[in-house]
Amino acid sequence: MSLPHREPRRPFSLKDAFRQLLLPLVRLLSALQVRPDTLTLLGWTLSVVSAVLFGLGYMRFAGLVMVLGGLFDALDGAVARESNRMSAFGAFLDSTLDRLSEAAIFVGIIFFYAAAARPYEALLAGAAMTFSLLTSYARARAEGLNIECQVGLLERAGRVVILSAFSIAGLLTFGLGLVAVGALITTAQRLLHVRRVTRG
Repeated sequence: MSLPHREPRRPFSLKDAFRQLLLPLVRLLSALQVRPDTLTLLGWTLSVVSAVLFGLGYMRFAGLVMVLGGLFDALDGAVARESNRMSAFGAFLDSTLDRLSEAAIFVGIIFFYAAAARPYEALLAGAAMTFSLLTSYARARAEGLNIECQVGLLERAGRVVILSAFSIAGLLTFGLGLVAVGALITTAQRLLHVRRVTRG
Protein backbone atom coordinates (compact mmCIF):
# COMPACT_ATOMS: atom_id res chain seq x y z
CA MET A 1 0.00 0.00 0.00
CA SER A 2 1.55 3.28 -1.07
CA LEU A 3 1.24 6.39 0.99
CA PRO A 4 -0.41 9.41 -0.63
CA HIS A 5 2.06 11.80 -2.20
CA ARG A 6 2.44 15.08 -0.38
CA GLU A 7 3.77 18.24 -1.90
CA PRO A 8 6.72 19.63 0.06
CA ARG A 9 5.74 22.57 2.21
CA ARG A 10 7.20 25.86 1.12
CA PRO A 11 9.10 27.74 3.80
CA PHE A 12 7.39 30.81 5.24
CA SER A 13 8.15 33.93 3.22
CA LEU A 14 7.40 37.42 4.49
CA LYS A 15 7.22 38.64 0.91
CA ASP A 16 4.63 35.99 -0.01
CA ALA A 17 2.58 36.81 3.10
CA PHE A 18 2.63 40.51 2.19
CA ARG A 19 1.52 39.71 -1.36
CA GLN A 20 -1.42 37.69 -0.03
CA LEU A 21 -2.36 40.60 2.22
CA LEU A 22 -2.38 42.99 -0.75
CA LEU A 23 -4.25 40.63 -3.06
CA PRO A 24 -7.77 42.13 -2.53
CA LEU A 25 -6.42 45.63 -3.24
CA VAL A 26 -4.49 44.36 -6.27
CA ARG A 27 -7.66 42.78 -7.68
CA LEU A 28 -9.67 45.95 -7.04
CA LEU A 29 -7.13 48.15 -8.82
CA SER A 30 -6.96 45.67 -11.68
CA ALA A 31 -10.77 45.64 -11.99
CA LEU A 32 -10.75 49.46 -12.04
CA GLN A 33 -8.20 49.25 -14.88
CA VAL A 34 -5.63 51.35 -13.05
CA ARG A 35 -2.45 51.35 -15.12
CA PRO A 36 0.62 49.85 -13.43
CA ASP A 37 2.77 52.73 -14.74
CA THR A 38 0.47 55.17 -12.94
CA LEU A 39 1.11 53.34 -9.66
CA THR A 40 4.85 53.42 -10.38
CA LEU A 41 4.76 57.19 -10.90
CA LEU A 42 2.65 57.73 -7.77
CA GLY A 43 5.14 55.71 -5.71
CA TRP A 44 8.03 57.75 -7.10
CA THR A 45 6.20 61.04 -6.40
CA LEU A 46 5.58 60.02 -2.78
CA SER A 47 9.24 59.07 -2.39
CA VAL A 48 10.28 62.53 -3.61
CA VAL A 49 7.85 64.11 -1.12
CA SER A 50 9.38 61.91 1.60
CA ALA A 51 12.87 63.04 0.55
CA VAL A 52 11.85 66.71 0.88
CA LEU A 53 10.38 66.03 4.33
CA PHE A 54 13.60 64.31 5.39
CA GLY A 55 15.60 67.28 4.18
CA LEU A 56 13.41 69.65 6.19
CA GLY A 57 13.77 67.54 9.32
CA TYR A 58 10.22 66.16 9.53
CA MET A 59 11.49 62.64 10.14
CA ARG A 60 8.30 60.99 11.38
CA PHE A 61 6.15 62.43 8.57
CA ALA A 62 8.85 61.47 6.07
CA GLY A 63 8.79 57.89 7.35
CA LEU A 64 5.00 57.69 7.02
CA VAL A 65 5.05 59.03 3.46
CA MET A 66 7.90 56.64 2.66
CA VAL A 67 5.73 53.69 3.78
CA LEU A 68 2.94 54.86 1.47
CA GLY A 69 5.38 55.19 -1.43
CA GLY A 70 6.65 51.68 -0.72
CA LEU A 71 3.08 50.40 -0.86
CA PHE A 72 2.61 51.76 -4.38
CA ASP A 73 5.96 50.26 -5.31
CA ALA A 74 4.70 46.86 -4.17
CA LEU A 75 1.38 47.29 -6.00
CA ASP A 76 2.58 48.24 -9.49
CA GLY A 77 4.15 44.90 -10.38
CA ALA A 78 1.35 42.92 -8.73
CA VAL A 79 -1.31 44.85 -10.64
CA ALA A 80 0.64 44.37 -13.88
CA ARG A 81 0.66 40.60 -13.34
CA GLU A 82 -2.98 40.44 -12.23
CA SER A 83 -4.25 42.48 -15.20
CA ASN A 84 -1.81 40.89 -17.66
CA ARG A 85 -0.33 44.30 -18.48
CA MET A 86 3.31 43.37 -18.04
CA SER A 87 5.66 45.07 -20.47
CA ALA A 88 9.39 45.48 -20.96
CA PHE A 89 9.08 49.26 -20.67
CA GLY A 90 7.01 48.97 -17.49
CA ALA A 91 9.67 46.79 -15.88
CA PHE A 92 12.39 49.22 -17.00
CA LEU A 93 10.46 52.25 -15.71
CA ASP A 94 9.81 50.54 -12.37
CA SER A 95 13.47 49.64 -11.84
CA THR A 96 14.71 53.07 -12.91
CA LEU A 97 12.30 55.01 -10.70
CA ASP A 98 13.05 52.67 -7.78
CA ARG A 99 16.69 53.74 -7.95
CA LEU A 100 15.72 57.41 -8.28
CA SER A 101 13.33 57.11 -5.32
CA GLU A 102 15.92 55.50 -3.09
CA ALA A 103 18.62 57.98 -4.07
CA ALA A 104 16.29 60.95 -3.49
CA ILE A 105 15.46 59.79 0.04
CA PHE A 106 19.11 59.34 0.95
CA VAL A 107 19.98 62.74 -0.55
CA GLY A 108 17.26 64.31 1.60
CA ILE A 109 18.70 62.65 4.71
CA ILE A 110 22.26 63.66 3.82
CA PHE A 111 21.11 67.24 3.26
CA PHE A 112 19.44 67.33 6.69
CA TYR A 113 22.54 66.08 8.49
CA ALA A 114 24.86 68.35 6.51
CA ALA A 115 22.67 71.41 7.24
CA ALA A 116 22.64 70.45 10.92
CA ALA A 117 26.47 70.21 10.96
CA ARG A 118 26.41 66.48 11.75
CA PRO A 119 29.13 65.20 9.40
CA TYR A 120 29.38 61.65 10.79
CA GLU A 121 25.67 61.02 10.36
CA ALA A 122 25.87 62.48 6.84
CA LEU A 123 28.77 60.11 6.11
CA LEU A 124 26.74 57.18 7.42
CA ALA A 125 23.80 58.15 5.20
CA GLY A 126 26.17 58.36 2.23
CA ALA A 127 27.51 54.87 2.99
CA ALA A 128 23.97 53.50 3.32
CA MET A 129 23.04 55.05 -0.03
CA THR A 130 26.16 53.68 -1.75
CA PHE A 131 25.70 50.11 -0.53
CA SER A 132 21.94 50.18 -1.14
CA LEU A 133 22.35 51.24 -4.77
CA LEU A 134 25.20 48.75 -5.16
CA THR A 135 22.98 45.83 -4.14
CA SER A 136 20.50 46.77 -6.85
CA TYR A 137 23.28 47.24 -9.41
CA ALA A 138 24.80 43.85 -8.55
CA ARG A 139 21.47 42.11 -9.17
CA ALA A 140 20.79 44.02 -12.41
CA ARG A 141 24.30 43.28 -13.72
CA ALA A 142 24.00 39.61 -12.85
CA GLU A 143 20.62 39.33 -14.53
CA GLY A 144 22.12 41.08 -17.57
CA LEU A 145 24.47 38.07 -17.70
CA ASN A 146 21.44 35.73 -17.43
CA ILE A 147 22.26 34.81 -13.83
CA GLU A 148 19.37 34.70 -11.36
CA CYS A 149 20.42 36.84 -8.39
CA GLN A 150 17.52 37.15 -5.96
CA VAL A 151 19.76 36.37 -3.01
CA GLY A 152 20.90 38.36 -0.02
CA LEU A 153 19.97 39.54 3.43
CA LEU A 154 18.36 42.90 2.67
CA GLU A 155 16.44 43.74 -0.50
CA ARG A 156 14.84 47.09 -1.25
CA ALA A 157 11.58 46.32 0.54
CA GLY A 158 13.51 45.54 3.71
CA ARG A 159 15.47 48.78 3.45
CA VAL A 160 12.25 50.76 3.06
CA VAL A 161 10.72 49.07 6.11
CA ILE A 162 13.80 49.68 8.27
CA LEU A 163 14.27 53.32 7.28
CA SER A 164 10.61 54.22 7.59
CA ALA A 165 10.10 52.36 10.89
CA PHE A 166 13.16 53.84 12.56
CA SER A 167 12.31 57.31 11.22
CA ILE A 168 8.84 57.11 12.73
CA ALA A 169 10.38 55.88 15.99
CA GLY A 170 12.82 58.82 16.03
CA LEU A 171 15.84 56.53 15.59
CA LEU A 172 16.85 57.37 12.03
CA THR A 173 20.61 57.19 12.63
CA PHE A 174 20.34 53.68 14.04
CA GLY A 175 18.17 52.67 11.08
CA LEU A 176 20.77 54.05 8.67
CA GLY A 177 23.42 51.94 10.38
CA LEU A 178 21.31 48.81 9.96
CA VAL A 179 20.67 49.60 6.30
CA ALA A 180 24.36 50.28 5.62
CA VAL A 181 25.50 47.02 7.22
CA GLY A 182 22.66 44.97 5.72
CA ALA A 183 23.22 46.37 2.22
CA LEU A 184 26.98 45.76 2.45
CA ILE A 185 26.38 42.14 3.47
CA THR A 186 23.84 41.72 0.65
CA THR A 187 26.29 43.06 -1.91
CA ALA A 188 28.94 40.62 -0.69
CA GLN A 189 26.43 37.75 -0.85
CA ARG A 190 25.54 38.60 -4.44
CA LEU A 191 29.19 38.87 -5.45
CA LEU A 192 29.90 35.43 -3.96
CA HIS A 193 26.77 34.00 -5.59
CA VAL A 194 27.75 35.21 -9.06
CA ARG A 195 31.32 34.01 -8.54
CA ARG A 196 30.06 30.55 -7.56
CA VAL A 197 27.65 30.34 -10.51
CA THR A 198 30.17 31.51 -13.10
CA ARG A 199 32.75 29.02 -11.82
CA GLY A 200 30.24 26.22 -12.26
